[in-house]
Amino acid sequence: MYCKRCGKEIAEDVEYCPGCGAGINVNELELASTGERLLAYIIDSVLVGFVVGAVFWPGYFIGPHIPFVDVGFRNLAMFLYWTYTEGTTGQSLGKKIMKIKVTDLQGEPIDMSRSAYQAIGKAFLLPLDVIVGLLMYQDKEQRLFNHLSETIVVRE
Repeated sequence: MYCKRCGKEIAEDVEYCPGCGAGINVNELELASTGERLLAYIIDSVLVGFVVGAVFWPGYFIGPHIPFVDVGFRNLAMFLYWTYTEGTTGQSLGKKIMKIKVTDLQGEPIDMSRSAYQAIGKAFLLPLDVIVGLLMYQDKEQRLFNHLSETIVVRE
């Protein structure tokens, strides 16, 4: 379990958060698993990929190739898609299907600016975003840009 106020991991039998002193209630946050997040990402990639492929087919595979950075048409479309869907409802179509959502560390909805900030990593810098997240922020199952934007992915 994680504290809804400060995001610190807490034992199930405590009444108050050891980090901030907030009372613990039945509305604790349950983090989404890496597998759930991966499946949501794949669903979103396929859906947006079909749209981008239909619209930009001649130039779909053309673009600069920089290690760990991808700036093609598909990536820009994914960034805009995630920024809008997760910034307005907390869920992309993939996340809706997987019954997970993006929130702030207290479980509250995020705004467009946080959504854009956390979407940068998965749209343009995914390998770096995931590797750093796995190495440094495993306790909250965060990618690097989730940590920087102070967001988490939780089960509904």
